[in-house]
Amino acid sequence: MIGAAIRKDVWLLLRDRGALISLFLLPIIFMVAFGAMFGGTDSGKPRPIALWHAPGNARGEAITKALAGSPGFAPQPAATAEAVRTRVANEDVIAGLVIPDTGPVELVIDLASPVQVRGPIQGALQGVVMQAMSPFPVESLPPALVATSPPGLAKPLDNISSFQITVPGNAVLFGFFMALTVAMAFVGERRTGTWRRLLAAPVPRWKALLATLVPYFLVGIVQLAFLFGIGIGVFGMQVAGSIAALVALSVALVLCSVCLGLLFASIATTEKQLGGVGSVALLVMGLLGGCMFPRLLMPDFMKRLGLGVPHGWALDGYYDVLVRSGTTISDVLPSIGALLAFAAGFAGLGLALFRFEK
Repeated sequence: MIGAAIRKDVWLLLRDRGALISLFLLPIIFMVAFGAMFGGTDSGKPRPIALWHAPGNARGEAITKALAGSPGFAPQPAATAEAVRTRVANEDVIAGLVIPDTGPVELVIDLASPVQVRGPIQGALQGVVMQAMSPFPVESLPPALVATSPPGLAKPLDNISSFQITVPGNAVLFGFFMALTVAMAFVGERRTGTWRRLLAAPVPRWKALLATLVPYFLVGIVQLAFLFGIGIGVFGMQVAGSIAALVALSVALVLCSVCLGLLFASIATTEKQLGGVGSVALLVMGLLGGCMFPRLLMPDFMKRLGLGVPHGWALDGYYDVLVRSGTTISDVLPSIGALLAFAAGFAGLGLALFRFEK
């Protein structure tokens, strides 16, 4: 009886094209969109920088040569200084350099742009200009700054692409949308009378409840396996740590999502309630957890607030597994433990509020 109920729910879910699109197709669309949005120069194409200097200007030629030799920029000579300013104002290029014969070099950049965007470009261009204008060969000088990771943090992968962030971000966001699908299934079965007929069967009620939840847990596992498989096979995402850690973290996430669906089902009584309140709740949780915008770039208060939802813990764990070399299950145990704690809380509250006869 329980096996038949599980097969029935899986069959119904596979026939629901809307649910399949939201669980499998939409995440891929979002991965592509966010990957392009945050990609920057990940594609290997350097940013064009408009540049002008008078003919024969020695330091202008030196800066142009240094800019051409930098990995992130490509100089684009302009006819006049005003042409440089116009190209930046029209957003044809992100920045420009006007190099007079004497005096400071003018960096043309939109000072109203966010510091997260403007700061790295301004700092990098300043370094290129200083290198070109140095009276001593820079290669002969000892390094003034050496970057190292603090003790306890594993070395990250080289050449990390934006998809290392956008794939897990959207996998977590849409993985938790399984909660909405679970709750919709309960509401639909109550409306059609299927749930009442299942309760009339000679099985304990806890088994009937479990039989309804298990299919969505299995589909959630398949969903994450599919999304991470697409991330690796299509978008070039790498797994720096242990595959076992990735699997364990994903199982904990799916369990948490299904338990959240049980809580939604115990509160909402109609599809309209779930479509409004449930969708908004999941989007807010995803936003706070860093699914749409990295928590590393958020203010300190928002970073701490993001750990109040399971999405933040899941993404912290995925970041370690996908970016930091040698990450094992023990390294992501805090994330797994937090997801299991959220799952227990959602399940406990859901069971306390759930009404079998409603």
